Amino acid sequence: MTRKLLSAAGVTGLLAATAVLGPVTAANAAPLVCEPGYKSAKWTNVSQKWVITHAKQISIASGSTGTHSKTATYRTTVSSGREVTAGVNYSANWVISSLDANVSGTLTRAGEKTKETSETITFNFNQPGTYAIFSGVKKVTGYYSAKTCNSRGTGWVNAGYGKGQSWSVEAEGAVKCSERPAAGSAKRAAKDGYC
Repeated sequence: MTRKLLSAAGVTGLLAATAVLGPVTAANAAPLVCEPGYKSAKWTNVSQKWVITHAKQISIASGSTGTHSKTATYRTTVSSGREVTAGVNYSANWVISSLDANVSGTLTRAGEKTKETSETITFNFNQPGTYAIFSGVKKVTGYYSAKTCNSRGTGWVNAGYGKGQSWSVEAEGAVKCSERPAAGSAKRAAKDGYC
């Protein structure tokens, strides 16, 4: 009888300990912090500025005003893509998509680049004088640090770092060199570079 009572007491004590401590796996499980497989990027030093890709300075004589088509010379290329500086190599498509969401724009897809031959610009030159004809894009650049949620959703892995760049808006036209275009505009960039 004594032996049976001791055995029952042992079982009762074990059940009580289990009730207090809870299942071992539940007690030790790490909290969920992210969705498994989710990729995240933090962007810093994001900038947007006009880059003139084609330009040429021309003169319009007093008897030659009106609408004319002129050829702008190729000057520089803007491409859409990313440069990996450290860590895991995230795809260019994903990086540009993330940058696009960060600036709330419509960026050109990864792998594209601006035209590398001359451009024909048609413009109404209604006054004589010296002009800069141009074509350009609004270039967006930034630096990213990326990471991926692990398969259990308990932490982040696969850190990767780099630079992304693309462009959104395109513009072309002409600016008279005696004008004073607004700062930050495509015309201002063309005047500053080619007048």
